[in-house]
Amino acid sequence: MKKVFLSLAIISAAALLVISCRKNDTIQNQADKYDNFLATIKSQPQIFTVNGAAGGTITGKDGTVVTFPANWAANMDGTSFAGDAIVGLTESLKKARWIADGLTATTKNDILESGGMLDINVTRKDNGAELKPATAMTIPSPSLVGVIRAQVPRNPQITKDLSLFLPDSASGTTLPPVAWTAPGNFTSINGPNSYTIQIPKFRWVNYDVLWNLGATKTTIRVTPLLTALPGTSNLQLLLVYRNISSVITLPAKTGFFESYANTIPVGSTADIVCLGKSDKGQILFTVITANTFTALQNISITPKVATAAEVKLYLYSL
Repeated sequence: MKKVFLSLAIISAAALLVISCRKNDTIQNQADKYDNFLATIKSQPQIFTVNGAAGGTITGKDGTVVTFPANWAANMDGTSFAGDAIVGLTESLKKARWIADGLTATTKNDILESGGMLDINVTRKDNGAELKPATAMTIPSPSLVGVIRAQVPRNPQITKDLSLFLPDSASGTTLPPVAWTAPGNFTSINGPNSYTIQIPKFRWVNYDVLWNLGATKTTIRVTPLLTALPGTSNLQLLLVYRNISSVITLPAKTGFFESYANTIPVGSTADIVCLGKSDKGQILFTVITANTFTALQNISITPKVATAAEVKLYLYSL
């Protein structure tokens, strides 16, 4: 009888071990799904309530402080808004976040060094309608008094002063922006620990400086080899610079990805990163490290199935 009970105990323990292993495998497999993984690394909006008449100050979890003066909000028809507004603040301040958020640090002509990108989305609390800054908020203020302003922690990788950049008009309503442009005339205060810049419009804004202005520039094409991976989606091709604060998301063409014409400095060095989703929902990820760009370079890259841990190891190294 004791032997029978012992055998039953061993069988039960073995069954529990198998179930536990299968459960752990399921958890691991779910973590390695592209959609689940991306949800864990993307910058998430933080939600605040700010009164349109009284104004107020909000502070993001990564240290961004946005100050709204009195009478800062307007309805889309231009009439003033004095009620409560819902403010969504998304802080995307580091390279790993830019990759996850699909952001890019480039104009149509030059690479940018970025101190951080912010998405400020504002709607009415009562009916969810979109709001915009009041007209007085859109006029450049040398003193940064009486306007909406954001104070962002300084990026230690950047020694230059930064200025405000807004989505390039050619981007239209594309979110996230595919390129940036400097609006001019807007004051920036570059302190030892932070940047402070006026916010004249909502949604994405960027704190940047043009990089390597005197360099000879070229156009770079990257072609993903997808023959063995039918059904691939959500594909991103990026140039990730390690020596400067810049990530370039290459615009998609038919069958390849290509930088804006003559924007990549010849002789500059960056990782070439491919990130995407397989037809089975797996993460696709490949890195060509430290590629030094030559004139009109055409690079091939083969996406490979990867785990979430492998991708995070790379992201955390930036």
